[in-house]
Amino acid sequence: SSPPRTTWQTQGVCRRRSHLLKTIIMPSARVKAAAALAMALASPAVDSFTPTGDGVGRRPAGIADCARHLCEGALVAALAAGALAPPPALAADVGASTAASAKITTGGASTLQSGRTIAITRGVNLDRSDFKGLNLKGVAFQQSIVRDTDFRGTNLFGASFFDATLDGSDFEGADMTLCNVEMAQFNRANLKNAIVKEMYVSGATLFEGVKSIENSDWSDTQLRKDQQKYLCEHPTAKGTNPVTGVDTRESLMCLD
Repeated sequence: SSPPRTTWQTQGVCRRRSHLLKTIIMPSARVKAAAALAMALASPAVDSFTPTGDGVGRRPAGIADCARHLCEGALVAALAAGALAPPPALAADVGASTAASAKITTGGASTLQSGRTIAITRGVNLDRSDFKGLNLKGVAFQQSIVRDTDFRGTNLFGASFFDATLDGSDFEGADMTLCNVEMAQFNRANLKNAIVKEMYVSGATLFEGVKSIENSDWSDTQLRKDQQKYLCEHPTAKGTNPVTGVDTRESLMCLD
């Protein structure tokens, strides 16, 4: 059998293993913080003796050093694996006055605003949220339930409401240019004064039951014939959009 390792040899092995864990798994600034914490937690209870002569330690300092170095490496590895990950960051201060707004400002769901931090709002329940007046350009609400939500005056340019449920939501004065509303439903939704031009609409988009389209601008939004007929016959299909100056019935190409 191999002769027992001296204290010096034991310390060398431990240091090499600890160094390997730190440099290969997580070579970042967090290593230094983790190492400092590990050293504080795993300080040996006895004084370290530097081996002399034949390298044989007179007291168990080698064992204590080994525990210290291995503890340091293990803690760094745990941090790298996420076992001791820090808590998630708080919501950014971009209109996050409600829980729903906080969701918008802490994740990443925008395709039109590269570099901006926007939350994942896809496939979630955002009923009765307050997004009034916010800049939600390019945010994806696809396959989400967004009923009775306040979007008044909101910038929704290029946002996606694909397959979303928008029943009872208020889009008065909102800019929905280039929005994707394929397969969405607008029952009881308010589109008064909204800019809804160049929207992506599919045959499955449901405008039946919409509350108001007064003063809305539908320019270059390609509607299915029955959808167009329904909107043109709606009692609120009248007026002129206050921003674009376009007549609602003209933008719908209604046959008067």
